[in-house]
Amino acid sequence: MFWEDFRELVPATKNYIYLNHAALSPTPLPVLYETFRYLYEVSKSGTIADNEEQKDELFHIRKNISNLIKADPLEISLIPNTSFGINEVAHGIEYDDKSNVVTDSLEFPATVYPFLKIKKLEKRIVNASPYDIEDKIIENIDENTKIVSISQVSFNTGVRIDVQKIVTKAKKVDALVLLDIIQSAGAIKINVKDLGIDFAVAGGYKWLMSPQGSGFMYIRKGLLEDPPFYGWKSAKNYLDFDPTKFELEKGPRRIEIGTIDIAANLGLSKSAEIISSHEDEIEKRVLQLSAYAIDLAEDKKFEVITPKEKRAGIVVIKVKKPKEITSRLAQRSIIVSPRGEGIRISTHFYNTEEEIEKTINSIYQEVS
Repeated sequence: MFWEDFRELVPATKNYIYLNHAALSPTPLPVLYETFRYLYEVSKSGTIADNEEQKDELFHIRKNISNLIKADPLEISLIPNTSFGINEVAHGIEYDDKSNVVTDSLEFPATVYPFLKIKKLEKRIVNASPYDIEDKIIENIDENTKIVSISQVSFNTGVRIDVQKIVTKAKKVDALVLLDIIQSAGAIKINVKDLGIDFAVAGGYKWLMSPQGSGFMYIRKGLLEDPPFYGWKSAKNYLDFDPTKFELEKGPRRIEIGTIDIAANLGLSKSAEIISSHEDEIEKRVLQLSAYAIDLAEDKKFEVITPKEKRAGIVVIKVKKPKEITSRLAQRSIIVSPRGEGIRISTHFYNTEEEIEKTINSIYQEVS
């Protein structure tokens, strides 16, 4: 099976039980080799290699990413991290004195903090639980809501929200929806058109198993045509290097204000190509393994914070002193994270049931 073959391409599996993909994934060899390929070409021929890679405006990278999330390649901009993309949106749309943004208390700070800089914008940070998050958000959307900023999967509870339910309410009042997909892209199938969202952002180093410094931004056609920040690559004729003349680029490069990490994003492109080619098996396997982790934890009488029926790849088990336990597990080569009120287990498709069993049993031993 694909997942078994892929497992052999992840060197970390030789030394660790690695269940920490929601933090940082180990780089698989095909992704590593693609980054090395470019860096080696640059070492041999410098700008000749770089010019060759960029001669199509990096369309080959955009195409692989667009296939992953079912977008148009010209709706994909390459960004260094999720925070950059969220700031582009937060500062790129117009507000009036009545405008509000709706987000929630389960968010990673990157989804919230950029809006705090906008003084005249009312910030509605809704207190929510994994079980009522959609209803709480919808209750706070009104005719003055300019944008809803949410994550598809919560980093600290693992809850996978019903995006379309929220989008339906947002569209009734002409509000935009920004979706952070860093904890879902690569783990579950995503179709941005079916979801009906306006923006999506993700770094590549979690479930997409790509280098840090890689990332992408989906911008629905017709939006953010004049971005909030300009750089030398924002110009249509940027290779003229003329500071006295400026015409804004109309394509996705308008967001990419400066030199991006080509090597890292080539790694992301390779990962997107692999994952989109096996997306059914990957999603099925991710959901099977997270369900298995929940079942084992509940068998041990742990309180599981992540709702089984609203999960993706993250499972959070409530324990006392999660940081101390996580540290001791690492000494036994079991890699997980302390998050929220417990220990976060994030299983990717190439993990095994045996790894999950050993991890749950080890946590049980630590608390017994």
